[in-house]
Amino acid sequence: MQPDWFKQYISVKPKQHSCQVEGATIAYQHWKNPGKPGLLFVHGHAAHAHWWDFIAPAFISDYDVVAIDNSGSGDSDHREEYSAALFAQEIVSCIKAAGLNSCIVVGHSFGGTMTRIAAHLYPDQLKSIVIIDSALPAKKSSREPIPMPKVRPRFYESLEQGKRRFRLRPPQPCDNKFILDYIAGYSLQETPKGFKFKLDGAVFAKMSLAEEFPAAADMVRGMQIPVGFIYGEKSRFFPPAIADGLGSILDSTLIRAVPHAYHHVFVDQPLAFIEALKDLLPQLSR
Repeated sequence: MQPDWFKQYISVKPKQHSCQVEGATIAYQHWKNPGKPGLLFVHGHAAHAHWWDFIAPAFISDYDVVAIDNSGSGDSDHREEYSAALFAQEIVSCIKAAGLNSCIVVGHSFGGTMTRIAAHLYPDQLKSIVIIDSALPAKKSSREPIPMPKVRPRFYESLEQGKRRFRLRPPQPCDNKFILDYIAGYSLQETPKGFKFKLDGAVFAKMSLAEEFPAAADMVRGMQIPVGFIYGEKSRFFPPAIADGLGSILDSTLIRAVPHAYHHVFVDQPLAFIEALKDLLPQLSR
C-alpha cells in the first residue's frame, strides 16, 4: 500500500520534454519553477527518470527541477556506442534545453560518476554537484572489453508479468515494495510482441574504452565547484573503512550518511534521503 506522502508526491506530474544530443533523443521530465535555481537529478545504471518521481516534488518550491533519462535508459534513444563524455554532454545539454540556471546536479551510482565527469568536463556549466553512493577510487581502473550480451530481449504478456521480473541492480534488500512496484511499471514498454524492459542491456558492452580521465578521488579534489556526498550506511560500497576515508577527498561538512540505507539510498529511505539532501543543498551555496 502506498503511504500518503508517496501518493502526494507522485500526484505532482512533471511536463515531458526531450532534446537532441549527438543524434539521440534524450528525454527529461520538468517540474517547472521559473526563476528558481536549477536542480537536475541523474539516475543510476538500469534506472530512469521516474525513479525521482517521489523525490523531486519535495524540492519544487525552492528549485526548478528536472530528471533526465540518459541514452540507453527510460524513454531516451539507444546508441550504437556510449561513452562517459557523451553522458556528460547529455547532462549539460539537458540543463541548457530546460533553461536551468545556477544548476546543481544530483547523480546516483553510475549517474553520480557521470555527474562527476560532467563537472570535470564542463566546470562552467554546473554550480555544484551532489554524488550519491558512487565510488571514488584513488587509482584509475583499467577495464577489459565486456562481451555483448547473448540473451535476446524477453517479452511479457502483461505489464504485471513484466513487473514481477524487476530487480534492483546491484541486488540488495528493500522493504519498500510499493516503490519497487512503481518504478518497475515505468521500466517496461508495450510493443507488438508484448511488454519488454526499456533498458539497453548492452550499455556497458558498448561503452568506449578510449577515454582517459583522472582517478575519481583526484578529479573530485581538483574541482573548483562544491561537491556534496550522500551515502547509505549499509551500502556495500561504503563499509566503515571506506566511509571514514571520504573526509580526505571531500569537505567533511558536505558529507551525509543516511542510516539504515543500502546502495539505493532514496529507494530504501526516501524521506530520510530528502531531509539529508535538503540539509545539504544550502551548504553548497555558502
